[in-house]
Amino acid sequence: MSESPLITPLLQQYQVELQTKLNECFENNEVKGILHLIDQLGQDIKDEPQLQDLLNLQLLRKLMKHLSSTNPQQVRSSIIILDAIMQRKIIANRLLHQRGAERTMVDLANSLLNLQQQLRHTSLELHIDELLIGLQVKYVDKKQSDLSALKLALKQFQDNNSLFIKQLQIILSSCESIIDQYYLFGSPLQELIYEYLLMIRQMEEKQQVNFLTQVLGIYERYILDVQYTIQEMQQRTYYIKIEKQMILHQISNMYKSCAQLLNMILVLPEEIGLQKRIYMMIKVLYKYIPDLRIALMGPIQLVLRNLSLFLHKDVQEYKEITIFLYQLIHSSDYDEKFKQSLLDDEDLAYLRENKYFSVKALSYVDESQSVPSLRNLNIQAAFPCYAIIQAASIYCYSFMVDKPNSLIFWSFRTLDYDVSFGLFKLQTIEDLGIIDYVNERNGVKSLIKLQRIESHKQPIIGVTVISNPGLYRIIFDNSYSYLRSKQLFYSIHLLETK
Repeated sequence: MSESPLITPLLQQYQVELQTKLNECFENNEVKGILHLIDQLGQDIKDEPQLQDLLNLQLLRKLMKHLSSTNPQQVRSSIIILDAIMQRKIIANRLLHQRGAERTMVDLANSLLNLQQQLRHTSLELHIDELLIGLQVKYVDKKQSDLSALKLALKQFQDNNSLFIKQLQIILSSCESIIDQYYLFGSPLQELIYEYLLMIRQMEEKQQVNFLTQVLGIYERYILDVQYTIQEMQQRTYYIKIEKQMILHQISNMYKSCAQLLNMILVLPEEIGLQKRIYMMIKVLYKYIPDLRIALMGPIQLVLRNLSLFLHKDVQEYKEITIFLYQLIHSSDYDEKFKQSLLDDEDLAYLRENKYFSVKALSYVDESQSVPSLRNLNIQAAFPCYAIIQAASIYCYSFMVDKPNSLIFWSFRTLDYDVSFGLFKLQTIEDLGIIDYVNERNGVKSLIKLQRIESHKQPIIGVTVISNPGLYRIIFDNSYSYLRSKQLFYSIHLLETK
């Protein structure tokens, strides 16, 4: 029988001292002591690797709580301590590879992004910027070989022009994390996507629309997916924001990739379906990346002009964009020249003249922020995943629900062929070995019976209330297909009541 690792005297000494210094820091607003301790710890880890476990995820979560404190000194102390920890790569790498690190790092990044706007032009701004960069340590060493399939797809574009999109989805869905997806999209993928868009530009307009729609779907799903829709029984739609927000590796690179697609779609004003989606994309960029608002002036005016000219003349359909226009004109984020341009633009006349263009627009609450009956939900966000379901096989996603009246949200699509889908409640852990879900034997109970879904024709989105806590499983069933495997893209989110 192996013995557990011994706790060395040096480790014991650090444990006591770390707790003491933390208490002093948050009681007396004095960080020098703990910074000195972290500095010494960074040196001693080389001789005593076990010491790196002192600065663990539990400590990070404790510091994160202080980031939302109403005490500005506690916020300041937490930022400085976090910065000191992440500056030491030997510790940062250890943290980023611990089990459960992904969720903690995403939460930390979101906390910092929220603080970033509040603390601009203060002495803490630099610390936050460095911290956000430090969170990318795990992801910046991407090998070019990962992109070889995409490069090959570009070379084969004339013979198989849908291959690039398939490979792009596979690469993004195979990423270890959301941050990894953003890094890939903002840097290594940028030139390849641009080259692909140039190839599309050589096509006839009808073909362009088809392929631009596919590319836009990638952007919406993987990069700008900061909210999703729930349709309640009363037929009212609510939008619940995913916690990941916009964890951006490099804002300038990210926008450059988005701008390439924006420009191609904005010059097709009569493709109103694309214009509506681009409008929503611009609003997400405008809302979550304030630094881009100046760069977005031209695209904003052009997409509003396109919608004003080519939407059906239905006042209700114009409501949201009219309110957005009024808010822009009365915003402090733009100079007077841009606002005057919006007021003088003859193509925007219909928007300026309908009933929603009024001072009431300033008090309008964005529906994406309005979650009346669902406001007590805690979102455990997943990121888009990829799987191959072999022929005559099933693919399972199991999850525990701890609280009654939770929601499970799913979206999925397959390439080329359909798949069966179902949602089941299992009685015990042993039921995880069950493979017969059609007949619901051995305590398996269906919430949604297995049924074949044409998920290759359009994405499938759904949500259901889980009334009773317990073990549940989503099944993607390909057992009826003896010859074909299926490529599956899916996202699953569990929303539990607080």
